[in-house]
Amino acid sequence: MSRILTLIFIFVSLASYPQIPGDFPEIGNNDLPEAKFQPPRHFTGESLFGYMNGGAELYREYGISDAVITEFDLGGGHYKCEVFKMTGPEEAYGIFSVSRFKCLAMPDLAEFTCQTSYQLQICKGSYYINIINRSGTSADSVNSVRVGKILTARITGPSADLSLFNPDVRPDDLKRSAVLAKGKLGLMNGSPLWEDYFRNSDRYYTLIYTSSDKPMISVRVR
Repeated sequence: MSRILTLIFIFVSLASYPQIPGDFPEIGNNDLPEAKFQPPRHFTGESLFGYMNGGAELYREYGISDAVITEFDLGGGHYKCEVFKMTGPEEAYGIFSVSRFKCLAMPDLAEFTCQTSYQLQICKGSYYINIINRSGTSADSVNSVRVGKILTARITGPSADLSLFNPDVRPDDLKRSAVLAKGKLGLMNGSPLWEDYFRNSDRYYTLIYTSSDKPMISVRVR
């Protein structure tokens, strides 16, 4: 009887373990055979707290479906590749916009990118990708772009159209610095100076763009 119960427990556990969607863009041994990969970790919106604790609230506010985290060693460097599938292109751009910081370059991998010595962030379609390295060397930057190319080639679907919020600003200007907030946490992380203006509402998308002389705000009620 105990063996039967053990088998039942195993099958139930396997059935309840979240499976990575078949169309999810992943990086693995077939892409980088010379790399040493750790097993990928998969989280849903509900289980994301098990990965990033308090930070999960921000992703849930924007709307997250799945996240796959993969770590690997390549050419003497260690990398962590975070791929988040949001519930739509605007949600993906929103989390990208409040996460980027002091971009040194914008590699031509997708419409929205931001690279620093230790990080490459990409927003394409409904996905936000964050590739982190430990050493910040030029080789790390090259390898990060290599991984970014592999992942973005597997993503289809339109990216966020920021001109719908503010058609009077050049798209290139918007994508460099515009913050798209969907709620309180988005404003706190991306543009905290405007938090008080939206304190009593949470049913909106707000695009905040600061030009050389004045800020511009576009609000869409949802």
